[in-house]
Formats: sequence, C-alpha cells, structure tokens
Amino acid sequence: MLIQPAVDFEYEVSFYFINDSLEYALYAPDKDKRWELEKYEFSQIDKEFAEKFIAWNDIENGIQRVDACRTNDGELLLVELEDLNPYLSILELDEKTRYDFMNHLIIALKNICD
Repeated sequence: MLIQPAVDFEYEVSFYFINDSLEYALYAPDKDKRWELEKYEFSQIDKEFAEKFIAWNDIENGIQRVDACRTNDGELLLVELEDLNPYLSILELDEKTRYDFMNHLIIALKNICD
C-alpha cells in the first residue's frame, strides 16, 4: 500500500537527467492538465534541488527523472525519483532540445562501452 499526503500545489515539474547532467525540465502549468507539458525555465535553486536527489540515488549511468511539485509557498517538494523506464516526454520538446538530448544519450552510451 502506498500512502501519499494531499498537498496543495501550484504545478508539477519534471527534471530529466542523463547520468548526472540535467538535460531539460518540463512542467504542467495547469495542475488539472498534468500531461499538457511545457518547457520549464529552471532557476539555479531548482537545479540544485533536483541534483540532490540524483546524487543521493548514486546511479553512475542512466536516465533519471526527478518529479516535484511547487507548493503555494514557493518550495519544491519531491514527488518521485524515476530511474526505471522514465517517461521522457520527448515529443513535447522543441527540436533543438530533443536533438541535444539524443546526442548526449548517444555519447553517454558510447562512454559506457569504452
């Protein structure tokens, strides 16, 4: 059984990493439309928040997604740390971000093989 507290929040945001490098972030500005995602311009504080969980998870190679919600008082709260088949929302990305992500993924895969 999983029990989650009910938290009032402004929106959900997801940070997408290859290895320990933040590639992009997407968010749902309307919390009632969770899958209508837009590019999220994260702050340094947002980035540091997500990176704490990537460092804690201690996975050297792979894709990870840090899901959070922005509370009404402006804080980020962890919702989920996904490292097993995370949904990447690739089709919602602009062409440059998608291209960069795929190139970084190819580089990461090549580095594992070397």
